[in-house]
Amino acid sequence: MGDEDWSQEKINAWPAQGALTPEHITSRLDKNVEGSYAIQQDEKQPLQDTFASASTSAVPGNGQVLTESAFISLLYTKAALPRCSEGEEAGRIIYETLWYLSTVPFPRGNSQLQSRPDGLSLAQIKRALAWALPDRWRHIVEQGNFSRMRTEHDRQRLLFQSLATSTTPSSAQDEIRTRSRSLVHRHAFEVPEMFRDFSVVNNDEDGDEIYHDLLDVLYSTQEVKDISLSPVHRDAFRSIAKKIKADEQIPELHTLAIPAQRFKDLVKVLLALQTEPVNEGDAVDPSQFGDAAQAVCAAFTQEDGVITWPSFSHALENSAPHLLDPLYRLLSLALLGKHSPIEVLDAPEAPSDVPEGSVLTLPRVSQIVSILAETFDAGALQRTAHYTPPNFTAPSSLIRAIQNVPDEAIVLFSGRITTAAQKGEQCIFGLFSPAPKKDGSSIQAATEVDPDNAGQQSCALFQLAPVQDVFRGVVGTAGWSIPTDAESVVFGHAGNASSAEHLKGSVAMALTDGLRRAEIRHWGEGADADGNRAEGVVYKANPYRGDWALGFTVENIEIWSEPKE
Repeated sequence: MGDEDWSQEKINAWPAQGALTPEHITSRLDKNVEGSYAIQQDEKQPLQDTFASASTSAVPGNGQVLTESAFISLLYTKAALPRCSEGEEAGRIIYETLWYLSTVPFPRGNSQLQSRPDGLSLAQIKRALAWALPDRWRHIVEQGNFSRMRTEHDRQRLLFQSLATSTTPSSAQDEIRTRSRSLVHRHAFEVPEMFRDFSVVNNDEDGDEIYHDLLDVLYSTQEVKDISLSPVHRDAFRSIAKKIKADEQIPELHTLAIPAQRFKDLVKVLLALQTEPVNEGDAVDPSQFGDAAQAVCAAFTQEDGVITWPSFSHALENSAPHLLDPLYRLLSLALLGKHSPIEVLDAPEAPSDVPEGSVLTLPRVSQIVSILAETFDAGALQRTAHYTPPNFTAPSSLIRAIQNVPDEAIVLFSGRITTAAQKGEQCIFGLFSPAPKKDGSSIQAATEVDPDNAGQQSCALFQLAPVQDVFRGVVGTAGWSIPTDAESVVFGHAGNASSAEHLKGSVAMALTDGLRRAEIRHWGEGADADGNRAEGVVYKANPYRGDWALGFTVENIEIWSEPKE
């Protein structure tokens, strides 16, 4: 009997034994969670104790459950969730996220979301945490030459799915399907080189990423009675997985979307929790973070006003890579008895010395932390220079002020937009330079700046309003220059319409008229989404934002840095 015949014979026997029902597969998945480090050893007792103290009896015979209200109460008392309407709404969203993740690999479609039970069992919570927290899924899903390698993108996608309570407009679904397929060809191979031979694209003619999640779990939960025998290979489950997908009405990824308001409600609180208050016990007010949350949400939202998996993935990877860190800390504090999972940074303190009227308000600090958390200490920031009209300094003096800071330089340029479509709106752009004495002539590699910090980032331009975005510098290029007129400063390579092809994939910011005016030119149309650059690019454009130009009148220039130890 060939391997394929042997595998198919085993799979065909399992349905009659009840081994391929959702209940049995979920039970086997729970055994994987219990028998692994998905919940770490020092987390098991705190989780057990917390659940015992906060749970209530469910329907007779169904054991204890943690209700939504009890979970929100835990977030208030153990995790410092703000006690206000914004905090309560974020708590509801997080609870719904846990419920959704507890159903993987049998997630419900939008029409079924109202059927969730009144509470979560301890097993459901453990299962949800294993999918939610960074790196935990490795302990419950088998990877290797008989299966495939999962990546952090798969985990982030599950979080997207858990927030996606809306449907992508039918007119956009074909485009989203195409973009999702393009993404998996890159994401699937973002694993250590030694495991790349085991990487498999998880979107093909049989099904999309959600279907492949089911394949991963079917392979990982099969009953192996003799460990000396090879398990049934993952691909052998394809036919039965298609049947289960149809029977369970499992949705397809390209149909799912996050409502913009729902995401903003969550982001407002996540930004409020990006930093710790200067004084212990001080309450943070999420209502102050509305404008910042709107800017972050704009980075995640497509032109048609919805947040789909491709737009979510791109923004989380590029524009706000640390946005979800407070979510992981909330779950860890409320349920696992520790400040942060080992894979997540602790929240930094907020700056303690912020002059009144600064551009760098606490919400703007939170935005920068969501971008650059691993590269600077927010609590140590001090303003080293501040310029306002009509007392702007000379361009050469501005550059000297940037280069003479004690550590990294964070430079903010704020004002009002003069471009017609957005005229009068607040605009904030910035420069992050970890090596300001060198980045001007040659942007330094992250490993040259700090070889001991795996999260160190190189010089970049960024935007905080009206959209949050990051334009990362190309190592070895000149980060800024003063043209021969000596009345302006250019960050990036100055260009015009005639050189647009040469500058495809780049962004540049020019301060002119003695620093009184700023113009941003962004050549994103046709740029390589994989980050490959054309000749002449200094700061990389966002390929999803196309070509645009924006002008604003500069009202404030601030330079911030950390004091040298």
